Amino acid sequence: MSIRAWLVRRQIRKLFRPDLDVKPGEPVPPPNFNEALAVSEKRLPQPPKGTEITLLEATHDGQAFRGEWIAEPGVRADRIIFYSHGGGYVWGAPKFYRDLAWRLSKACNARVFLLDYTLAPEAQCPVQINEGLAALDYIRTHHPDAKITLSGDSAGGNLSAALMLAIRDSGRPAPVAVSLISPWLDLTGSGDSVKSNGRKDVMLRPDGIGMAAQVYAGAMKHDDPQVSPLFADLANLPPLLLQAGSEEILLDDSTRFHARATAAGSNTTLRVWSKMHHVWHTTAGIVPEGRKAITEIAEFFAPYW
Repeated sequence: MSIRAWLVRRQIRKLFRPDLDVKPGEPVPPPNFNEALAVSEKRLPQPPKGTEITLLEATHDGQAFRGEWIAEPGVRADRIIFYSHGGGYVWGAPKFYRDLAWRLSKACNARVFLLDYTLAPEAQCPVQINEGLAALDYIRTHHPDAKITLSGDSAGGNLSAALMLAIRDSGRPAPVAVSLISPWLDLTGSGDSVKSNGRKDVMLRPDGIGMAAQVYAGAMKHDDPQVSPLFADLANLPPLLLQAGSEEILLDDSTRFHARATAAGSNTTLRVWSKMHHVWHTTAGIVPEGRKAITEIAEFFAPYW
């Protein structure tokens, strides 16, 4: 782990996990996730001047959706990364992911579409899946010759996986490849890492993700494959890359998904990065491991463009 990653981890821990500093017998403070996110919003970088940013709000087959196109000038128009942002389905917007999208655009020589899905509790599963499918159908209609990949982090990794499965089950053209970053694939919270990494993860708390899961799932069961793609039939998936940090509470979401998909005959690649914080790619401007992980995604996508 680089010294910059270590320093960033310390700042993230201070902001998101003050409970880790509570001494035995002292009361544990409630999750301050929303407050921590509000602070972090001000620290998230924006892409350099000249980055192409185009807002899109449209309807396809009666389903409305929103999003943003992000592109490094001069990248190929026939390559599209369809990206779903994280935030536990209760936070997030494209403006907070423009820097990461620009870095992906530049590394992959592709345009990035940032889906601006409706957040919970205003909307619950499967509204976000329907919005994503409408956006993908719209993009395919208007860019019929483009090759499309899916990507997403955390809850956006959940949505990307759910979209991947919905595309397969509906007979739509499959994305050429998929990349999931620190994905949240099991909303039941049954992975061993939820406990084993509960006091190692510098950002996420087990009780915090449990509350977010309830808000997003609503009346649906948490083990429904639309809610938790880990429990779906994982055969016949497009080439898939999963990246996760070794001390994340969501680590087992990736390891189990990889194991189940591989057993079902799908082509999946799992990369576990030592001691990396949740979605370390968003700190690529500071942390070299973030830039290397983005390069890894670009190298994974390269044979499929």
